[in-house]
Amino acid sequence: MRGNRLGMVCLMTWGMVTGVLGQQPAGRQVVEAAEQTLLSLGMEEIRVAQTDSVCTIAYEDNIYRGTYRGLAAVIEALRSLPETEQAAAYELVVLDDRIPRLLLTLPRQTAALEVSYDTDEAMRRLKGKESRNRMAGRIDVVLYPELFLQNSWLDKLYGVAVNFSPAIRMDLWKGAVLTGQVVLPVYTNMTDFRKYIRPGVITLRQEFRLPGGVLGRLTTGNFTGNRMGVDAALRYQPARGRWLVGANVGLTGSSTCYGGEWVVSTWRRVSGSVWGRYNEPHYGLQIDLAAVRLVYGDMGARLDCRRHFGEVTVGVYGLFTDGEMNGGFHFALPIPGTKRGKRRAVRFRLPEYFAHEYRARHGGSYGDELLGYSYEVRPDENGSRGYDAPDFIKKEILRIVTK
Repeated sequence: MRGNRLGMVCLMTWGMVTGVLGQQPAGRQVVEAAEQTLLSLGMEEIRVAQTDSVCTIAYEDNIYRGTYRGLAAVIEALRSLPETEQAAAYELVVLDDRIPRLLLTLPRQTAALEVSYDTDEAMRRLKGKESRNRMAGRIDVVLYPELFLQNSWLDKLYGVAVNFSPAIRMDLWKGAVLTGQVVLPVYTNMTDFRKYIRPGVITLRQEFRLPGGVLGRLTTGNFTGNRMGVDAALRYQPARGRWLVGANVGLTGSSTCYGGEWVVSTWRRVSGSVWGRYNEPHYGLQIDLAAVRLVYGDMGARLDCRRHFGEVTVGVYGLFTDGEMNGGFHFALPIPGTKRGKRRAVRFRLPEYFAHEYRARHGGSYGDELLGYSYEVRPDENGSRGYDAPDFIKKEILRIVTK
């Protein structure tokens, strides 16, 4: 009898020990499997934490074009792991320049996934975790094609400028990017600065995120639109992301080529805007309304309406400043190649999108009074890059992973 009791005690003790030991490797197994999966996809700045049955992962995608393609690839890779290496649920935090931008919650049933801008709690769970495959110091050489069209002359149908504008992009510390670009004219029938080799976007950009869905950006350097100076921007995005608001302000001077010489002026022009956005979920519409003060002091309003067809974006806009109307259209088209090579020290690649904006009025009183002038602080600014409305991202991911 005593022997039976002793055997039962030993058996129970062995069961408890193996149960405890068996639980710990399972957690480590899930974390290690998730890390190796994202490393094999080429993701960067990977951090993984296991809390109860939820595996939280943060990563930066510099491989797949756009936002949702990379997320879909990660989901498919995680769900293809052996059952013992899968978590019951995942939280995927998408980083951009190492700043949290988007949270995808993935339960067992992929169709029940949710997308949100609220990354605060997930990032707290990752605090103290070491990043794998760091991106600091890595360089992309991006080969931008550029097209400019202007219809404001009587002696020619259109003014045309075609440029090849390579840019070097280096990742620095968290949220910081250094960009250097040169504009090389390929063809132009215009006689102004466009016929000269000249600086493009040359900037140091610092982005940051505050608690509660506030994103900020500070940029200094040489911008588009022949401007040089400093620009600051803030935006607030609630978790669902259907309504957004933001503002920006810039202090700039002229930066252009006269007779082949690069000439800059004092930074004394103040411009800025206050804007609101509505992301309509059913048709993929993005509507932006802004009160603006433009480069040369004209004030008014701008209304943009875009529609997103997957990675293709087309839109129209209207601009009213100082009593004058203008408008036009814009588009962004994906450049072939949904994936880029994994990054080493230096990588050469094409941009993700080709973008163009056409303005109806250039000359006459509109041109004489210098109305409607603005600038961008990034060479890759367009309607598709970074469009991450949660409803849109969810719809596009489900279209890929459930087909």
